[in-house]
Amino acid sequence: MQFAILISVLVALLLGAFLLLTHVHSFFRIKSKELVQAFEQSNTRIFESLNNDVVTGDTIVSVQNLVTIKEISGYHGAWLKQYTEISVHDRKVSRVAFTGVKISETTPNLYLEDANSPLVVVGSTRLEGNSYLPKLGIKAGNISGNYYQGSALHYGRVIESKTVLPELKPEWLTYLEGLAQGILIDTGEPIAKQRELKNSFHDPVYVIYDTNPVFLEDEKITGNIVIQSKTKIVVGPQTELTDVVLIAPEIIIKNGVNGRFQGVATKKIKIGKRCHLSYPSAMILLDQNIAYSIPQNNQQQNDKPDFIIEEGTIIEGVVVYLNKSKDKKEKRRLKPNLKIAANVGVIGEVYCQGNIDFQGEVQGALYSRQYITRQSGSVYLNHIYNGKILINPVVDYAGLPFANSKNTIAKWLY
Repeated sequence: MQFAILISVLVALLLGAFLLLTHVHSFFRIKSKELVQAFEQSNTRIFESLNNDVVTGDTIVSVQNLVTIKEISGYHGAWLKQYTEISVHDRKVSRVAFTGVKISETTPNLYLEDANSPLVVVGSTRLEGNSYLPKLGIKAGNISGNYYQGSALHYGRVIESKTVLPELKPEWLTYLEGLAQGILIDTGEPIAKQRELKNSFHDPVYVIYDTNPVFLEDEKITGNIVIQSKTKIVVGPQTELTDVVLIAPEIIIKNGVNGRFQGVATKKIKIGKRCHLSYPSAMILLDQNIAYSIPQNNQQQNDKPDFIIEEGTIIEGVVVYLNKSKDKKEKRRLKPNLKIAANVGVIGEVYCQGNIDFQGEVQGALYSRQYITRQSGSVYLNHIYNGKILINPVVDYAGLPFANSKNTIAKWLY
């Protein structure tokens, strides 16, 4: 009798354990399915946002079939940051990505404003892809006896350019002006500079601000962080910056700096030799310098470019010079605003609303109002001397926010 009772108890316990195990498996299967669906839905919402040109910076919350969707879009330097959070019951899944404009069949590789002057190619210059050129076209030339060496003037299509460069999105330009004016100083979360600092893009932006020059020497700073100085920021070769945005009137990147970061300046940018800024990085000069009449003895000093990239540096991303002067056609036409030295490589885009002294290599696109080449004491207008503009090797590259363009993913953050 006791044995029968014992057996009955054991059977009941085993049956209860089996039912509990079945329930637990069913529960976790449902929760796992919800989690997978939330993850897929968050990805879907990110991709759907690529077709939305509205950038509000506000949080948009919606509810669909007991699923709460939170979406935030806003610029982070040159890139548009898309944030999506899906909440199902007590589970949350979020995705964050940088997005930019995708390459199309008509995307320029070279774009030169039509100012009634042809483009002249000299030396080992090579032009690939879509070349948007003035009506007067392109021709071969020579500088100090160095003639054009190519077998063709260009290797791709030639399309007639307009008298203005392709338009960047006005809201992005407004955002950059706000950065320069210090809008994040009041809206971000203030924090002191530290040897090591990290902040997730799920959290509000950290802002390190100083009215004095900021010297970054051996800091390791990562994530959703802005470093702003009222005067100058200097980055040394031992510094490790990842996804950080630097803002100052003057930004100096010393020789040998490696990292993935962005810079926005209003007076001067100098990037030293043998630096490597990996994708997606950006260097932007929002030029607010005022052109005054200059004494003859100071002419040479003031003809130095405000934006310089020195030999051996590689930038994966965008290099931008924006002319904020009311007089878009500068009175001093012979001053280069942006200089890209020999053996400099840009994998991405260069956009120059001014004069560019270009001797390096761009794998992607170069937009400019005018080329300036200085050789042997002479100045040559709209000459490219030993410069190379090649097709972008990154098929899914995402870049500058041009108006009326489609976006794609530049980088998944989480």
